[in-house]
Amino acid sequence: MQTLLQQVHDDDPELRREAALSLVEVTEAVPVLLARVGVETEARVRDAVLTTLAAHDTATVAAGLAVHLASDEASLRTAVAEALATMPGSALDLMPDLLAAPDHDVRVMTAMILADLPHPDAKTWLLRMIADDPHPNVVTGAIDALLPAADAGDAPVLQAAVQRFPDDPFLRFTVQAALPRLTGTA
Repeated sequence: MQTLLQQVHDDDPELRREAALSLVEVTEAVPVLLARVGVETEARVRDAVLTTLAAHDTATVAAGLAVHLASDEASLRTAVAEALATMPGSALDLMPDLLAAPDHDVRVMTAMILADLPHPDAKTWLLRMIADDPHPNVVTGAIDALLPAADAGDAPVLQAAVQRFPDDPFLRFTVQAALPRLTGTA
């Protein structure tokens, strides 16, 4: 195990990737892998690290990953959101804090997590974001995340979002494009 932990920091990206994947059942590796997430520059290595971490699905891992949702690096934010979406056991505990995050970009990433999170409350949270969030980008992100699971009963919430943000053309377009499918008027 010590060798694998050292290889996570090797100059060779392939060795780092293989080491990260080999540590999937090693709980002691979690702190090392969490520290690696923010500094890893190779996407395939970072994906391996995130895959291994997501397999642990603990509150510690989820919280350690969630801090990266505010990163300036878009690919890191997206990769972390995708990993959290595969962690239904622990990502759920983060939802109240993520939904209330002061940074609207974190809330947009939260909608992305909810889009793929296999949990029955995911749709309810997305609907709440659409109805209540004060930022149009968050509302649009939540609408995008909701649409694959949306039905005719969700149309009033989408229409209300357009009324809340009448000057946002992208939000309006997103809703207008979805409504015919939802209401059966396509």
